[in-house]
Amino acid sequence: MAGRPRPVAKPAAKPAAKPAAKPAAKPAAKPAQRAPRRSRAREAPPGGPPVGSLLVALGVFVVIASLAAFGLFAYLRTPHGGRGRPLRVTIEESADAATVTRVLWSAGAIDHPWLFHLLVSVTGAADRAHRGTIALRDDLTPYAVLRSLSRGTAGLVRVTIPEGYTRFDIARRLESAGVCPAADFIAHTEDPALLQRYGLGDSLEGYLFPDTYDFPPDSPAERVIERMVTEFSRRLLSLKSQLPEGVRRAASLVADATPSPVAQEGSFDGADRLIVTLASLVERETGSPGDRAHIASVFWNRLRLPDFHPRLLQSDPTVVYGCTAMAARGTPLASCSIGDGGVRRTITGTMLLDRNNPFNTYQHEGIPPGAIANPGAQSLAAVLSPTGDQDLYFVAMGGGRSAFAPTLEEHRRNVQRYLRRGDAGVVSP
Repeated sequence: MAGRPRPVAKPAAKPAAKPAAKPAAKPAAKPAQRAPRRSRAREAPPGGPPVGSLLVALGVFVVIASLAAFGLFAYLRTPHGGRGRPLRVTIEESADAATVTRVLWSAGAIDHPWLFHLLVSVTGAADRAHRGTIALRDDLTPYAVLRSLSRGTAGLVRVTIPEGYTRFDIARRLESAGVCPAADFIAHTEDPALLQRYGLGDSLEGYLFPDTYDFPPDSPAERVIERMVTEFSRRLLSLKSQLPEGVRRAASLVADATPSPVAQEGSFDGADRLIVTLASLVERETGSPGDRAHIASVFWNRLRLPDFHPRLLQSDPTVVYGCTAMAARGTPLASCSIGDGGVRRTITGTMLLDRNNPFNTYQHEGIPPGAIANPGAQSLAAVLSPTGDQDLYFVAMGGGRSAFAPTLEEHRRNVQRYLRRGDAGVVSP
C-alpha cells in the first residue's frame, strides 16, 4: 500500500491546462488594427474624383478621339461617288464657309456637307479659296477638293492622253474634261499657219504627244496644241540623239531630209515625218511592247529590201483612219459609209479595194500621207531601232501578240491558223 502515492503527483496534467492559459488569444486583436487603414483610404483630396474614375474617363476620351480621327481620315480620302464627270463651280468674292459648301454640294462635288463645312471652317480653306471658276470632277476626294480650293493653281484640269489616240480622240477627251471645244481643237490641228510653223502637211496628227497634262479650264485650243507638240518634239529629239542609226536609215529613204525653209526652229524634217508615220502604224498594229520593234522591221523591210515589190505596207489601221479623216474633211468615202453619216471601223474587202482612200496602204505604195495616230515613246524607239529580222508579214494571233513570216506562203498558213481569213494583218495580194 505504501507504493500507491504515485497517482497523487500529477505533473503530466499541465499540458491539458494550455487551453485555459489562452496565450494565442493575442491575434484576436488584429481586427482592431484595420480601423486606421480604412480611415487612411477615406482620405482623398477635397472635392476631387477618385483616381480610377479619371483613368476610365481618359481611356474613353482616347478611344473616342481615335475613332473620330480615323473617321475624318477615311472621309478625306474617300472619293465622291461620281464617274469622273467634269464640274464647274464659281466661288464669289464674298463667299464664306457655308456658301462654299453649298456651292460644292449643289454641283455634286462632295458628300456629307455638314462635315465638309466643319472642315473648311476649321482649316480656313473657305477664306483661301480661289475666287472665280474652279474646275473639278465628281469623283474627287474631299481632300482633293480642299486642295483645289486652296492652291494657287486651283482650276487646273488633269487629262491623260493614251498612246495611239488620234487627234479626233484627243479632241473628244479634251472637250469632255472642259479644256477646250473639240471642234476648235480639230480646226487648229489643220491650221495652215501652225502646219507651216512645224513644217508639216495636212494636219498635226502624230505630233501630239500622249501624256498626262494639267490644263486650265477653257484653254485656247492653240495653246493646248502648242504644249503637246512641244513635248513631242522634246521626246523625239531625245530619242534621235540616243539612236542615230535609225535617223540615218530614215534619211536614206526621203528625198529631202532638211526642214522646210519657212519652218521655224523646232520643226520636223522629212526623216522625222517618216519616223513618226511609221511609229503611228506600229502603235496601232500592236499592244505588245515585245512586238513593236519586230513589226517596225517588217515595215522597214517592205520599204527597203530590193526584191520586195510593190512596196505596199498593207496595214489595216491606215485604211480605217483614212475613212475617219476623209469624213472629217467633208468628203466621206462610200466604201466606209454605214449610213446616217457614220463611218465603218471594221475592215471590209470593199474598203481594202478603194483607191480613193489616200491612206489605203493596200492600194498606194510607200508610207501614207501622214501619221494615223499619235505614237508614244516606245513606238518611236521601235522605229528608230527595229530588229534585224527579214520578215515581211505578220498577223495578230491573240493576246496582243503577232505571228511573223518571211514568205507569203508561211504567212498564209499563219492567217489560216489564227484568223481563218485573208484580209487581216499585213497580207500581200
